[in-house]
Order: sequence, then C-alpha cells, then structure tokens
Amino acid sequence: MKLLIAFYFSTLSVFAQLDNKVIRDLKTGKIIDDKSHVYFLPYEKGKKYLLIQASNSQMSHKNEVALDFKMKKGSKICAARGGKVIALRKDSQRGGLKQEYLSEGNYIIIEHDDGSHAKYWHLDYQGVFVDLGETVKQGQLIGLSGHTGYSAFPHLHFELTDREGKQILCRFKTKKGNIYLRPARKYTCVH
Repeated sequence: MKLLIAFYFSTLSVFAQLDNKVIRDLKTGKIIDDKSHVYFLPYEKGKKYLLIQASNSQMSHKNEVALDFKMKKGSKICAARGGKVIALRKDSQRGGLKQEYLSEGNYIIIEHDDGSHAKYWHLDYQGVFVDLGETVKQGQLIGLSGHTGYSAFPHLHFELTDREGKQILCRFKTKKGNIYLRPARKYTCVH
C-alpha cells in the first residue's frame, strides 16, 4: 500500500505561482498577508481532520497549491466560502490509481464574488448536495467526501484558483487564529 501511495503522490503535478520559500514563509508566519480572504475549513463545525499534505508538499503537491484532508468516505463537506456553484459531478463510482480514473472524480466548483474558485474533489458517488447555479453560504453542507477519480484513499482534495486560473494560497479560521495550514497536523473546524 505504501508503494501505491508513493506512486500516486509522485504522479500528480501542477505549476503553482508561488515558490517554496514564499509558501514556507506564509505557513510559518514570516509573511502575514492580512488582505487575503479568510476561509472556513471545508468540513463541519467541531470536526477535526488530518491535513495529509499542503501546498508544495513533497508527495503529489510538489509545485501545486492544494490541500488534502484525510477523511473517511461519507464525511460531511461544507463550503469554505460562499458563492455560486458553477460546475459539479456526482455520478461516478470509480476511483483508484489507474490512469483511466483521472477524469472519473466527483467534484464541486464554487465561484466567489471576487472571481476566485474553490474546488472540492474526490467526492462520494451521489455525494453532491448542491445544484448547478445554486448560491451557497459559507459553512453550508455541500457534499460528502469519497474516493472517486485518481485517488489512493478516501480524502478531500481542496484548492483555490484566482480569476485567471492560478492556484492561490489562503488562510483558514482555526482555534489558533487565521492561519495558513501546515501538513501533518489536525485542524478543528471552528466556524
């Protein structure tokens, strides 16, 4: 299983606009960007999940600004920020580490009022609880985590892009304040 997970994490790569030093400085508090929007953690209040990997992690997020939260299949996913649902898929039952699963993941994409997009991937079969064009509120239940698409195990892959499609780093509301998340730590949703 470890070999399969290592293979999975070594095969995904997307270019991010921030280099390792900037991301590291943001995560450790050396740079404080008080102008960035503060997001809720993308799951229900009071729940705590392990952040398996974060932006530029050495597994599958090398050169990628994205987050993977380890979750059991069927865990509740909530909107990290309010907006309009512009894309979704909920009919896939397929997932695993074969190339044929790359386009098989269930997902939700929400557009925010500034043109940015939140993307929630690997959702469960029929685990999407919103409709195309629906307006959702921050913290609203939108779906269930799963194991669809190109995925080694059940988890939520969460990422943000700006209006040009570049991946962006963001702060989240936590018990420790509004922070940039770091991998290998558990975070409790406090919204």
